[in-house]
Formats: sequence, structure tokens, C-alpha cells
Amino acid sequence: MDIRVTTSVPYPLADVFAAMRDQLPALAEYMPNIESVVVESRDDTEDGESKMVNRWQANKSDVPVIARKFVSANQMYWLDHAHWVAADNVVHWRLEMGFMTDRVTCQGKTTYHAVDGGTEMRINGTLDLDLKGLMPKFVLRKAQPAIEKFVLGTVEPNFQKTADALTAYLDAQSSESPKS
Repeated sequence: MDIRVTTSVPYPLADVFAAMRDQLPALAEYMPNIESVVVESRDDTEDGESKMVNRWQANKSDVPVIARKFVSANQMYWLDHAHWVAADNVVHWRLEMGFMTDRVTCQGKTTYHAVDGGTEMRINGTLDLDLKGLMPKFVLRKAQPAIEKFVLGTVEPNFQKTADALTAYLDAQSSESPKS
């Protein structure tokens, strides 16, 4: 399944890029479906690149009945392996789900573009599920679309919600800044 999401944030590219890279834990409080974001590791290079692993903990939401055999509430997290390249305004990412880790592959890149005084974030990626062998074929035909929808529904809306949270965060930061 392809993931294609374009979002806009009404702030300059440099501010948006830096906040997304450096302030994710603070952005979590602006995301209603995210309990927390924790930076588990970070390696910055002199040439402006950063390699990070962030743990996103989703709120303990209801897992669809058809997916409960495979996903429990305490598995509602993902690791975001991100390689930020400031010179190109891009982050290459790979998500490692807290459930069915060996059966879910999600990766892509987000590019940042200055547009009309703001920033456009273009997310392009793929999400693949391998459910063969988990259940009989006749059950898989019905279960796979529901599980794919559930997983995509966990990942894709968060891209838009992240942009909304980033806007709210930057709004709050600009209102706290002393006026000249």
C-alpha cells in the first residue's frame, strides 16, 4: 500500500524542519492520539545529518475485534528510525511497529518545501503486510483488508495530525516569545 500525504504548516521551512527533527517529544502533547514520543537514540554529524530512533506511544485505543488476536493495547507503539539530511530538507524513515514486527514493513521519506511563506511536507512511503501462514486462506481473505486498514489507519492519519500538532506547537512558541 502506498502512503501519500501532503500537509502544510504556516511557518518557515527552517523552523518546521528543526522542530520536527528536534522537538518531537514536545509535540506529543499536541497530538490527541499520542501518549508520548521518546528519543531513544540520536547521532548528529558535523555535516548536518542526524540519525535518530524515536518511540511513539499511541494512546491505548480500541483495537478492532478482528485484529485483537494479533495486536494488544500494550503493543500500540512504533519506533521511528529517521535519517535527517538538513542540506536536502529531507528525512528518510522506517517505522517498526510494536506488533507483528516481522510482518509489517513501513518506510519512506518526507521532503520539506518552502511554499507561500510556509512549508509543505510531502510524505511518500509504503506499507506492506505479510499475513500468510497466520490463518487459513479463507479467513485471510477477510482479515487481511481489515488489518491493513487498521495498520494504515494507525500510521497515515498521524502524518496529518503531526502537521497539525506542529502548527499548534509553533503557534504556542511564537505567542510565548517576547514581542519586539
